[in-house]
Amino acid sequence: MPNYLSSSPTTVSEAIERIAQPDGSVAGGPFGRIVMTPDGRPIRSIITGRRRLVTGSYASRKARRAMPHESMNELSFFHESEVDTCVMDYRAQPFRLEFILGGQLRTYIADCARLLSDGAIDVIEIKGDYRHASDERYTAKLEAVREFCYRLGWLFRIVVPEKTVAARIRHANVHLVQSKRTVSYDASHCYLALNLLQRENGDTTLAQIAQALGDSRAGMSIAMAMMVGRVLNIELDRPISANSRVTAVDNAGSYERAAQ
Repeated sequence: MPNYLSSSPTTVSEAIERIAQPDGSVAGGPFGRIVMTPDGRPIRSIITGRRRLVTGSYASRKARRAMPHESMNELSFFHESEVDTCVMDYRAQPFRLEFILGGQLRTYIADCARLLSDGAIDVIEIKGDYRHASDERYTAKLEAVREFCYRLGWLFRIVVPEKTVAARIRHANVHLVQSKRTVSYDASHCYLALNLLQRENGDTTLAQIAQALGDSRAGMSIAMAMMVGRVLNIELDRPISANSRVTAVDNAGSYERAAQ
């Protein structure tokens, strides 16, 4: 697997550019090509008109750009990526893969690609259900995409929304945290929160963090924005409350970068 950590790319585009050749071919063999837009914008424009799709744009603080989405499932996944502290950066429709399957040129546009904190690239196909599994031709194409990604050292996943109670709780928490993504904070807020965590042996409550930041209500919003900024981790498996557990993200020492 390529070692992205040695050169530490900070965006999906940087990570891809470092393995792609000028003509779009990739290191490791002539099995396919990656096509990206010159400015990093989504490679496929959102189509409206007669297509019955929920379309819109999500303003990401983490990625510092607007993310077009074609369904509420895609929007929900962007919310998850915005909040997940293991995700350093993510992009909607960031590239097109071109490869040969059954003697024919095939193309594939990922719904989302994410750069993870361990340096891995996570390529995501977002589905609303499992109906695609009954289409043998389409399934073969996705398996070819999976193999393409494997050869690059990337992950490839098909994401289908879960219907469990635990998934609903996490979804509600993620929605709440991402809604605070535009709240302002600076290095002094990060210092106060991280200093408290250090005194508390790395684990404290959301109420204590908010108090350390000077105001209970505003402090909770700031803490949630700091989760989007990958400074703090707030537990998401139970409904968020004053007693929610908070820890520091592993790289939170570089909080000056995260503050905005």
